Amino acid sequence: MRQRIAYNLGRELPSYLHDWVLHDLTGPYAMERYLVRFIVPFIPLYGFVLLFPGPMHIKWQMIVIMAVPMFVFTVAHSYVWRRFRLTQHGLDPGIVDRGKSTAYEKERYRMRYGH
Repeated sequence: MRQRIAYNLGRELPSYLHDWVLHDLTGPYAMERYLVRFIVPFIPLYGFVLLFPGPMHIKWQMIVIMAVPMFVFTVAHSYVWRRFRLTQHGLDPGIVDRGKSTAYEKERYRMRYGH
């Protein structure tokens, strides 16, 4: 449990857990796990906003104003974060790139844009 908490806080895990790290960062539902790790800790903050005095619709608007950019930046930063975590554990960061685009998609892009 301590290692899991340390990992979630950004620490490196021992080498015998590198297979688990690889699965966590590149396996099925990797993006969902990433989003949960970055979004769930903010839920108490959103709950705290509901305690502010004022109309409820204003409180919900404040939560949306905080949550939408946080979600967008979290998704946009996921690629960089996963590559960093792989590098941190001594694994090949190129694993994140595998399977991103097929040969067909690359050829279609080349035909359309001439690059």
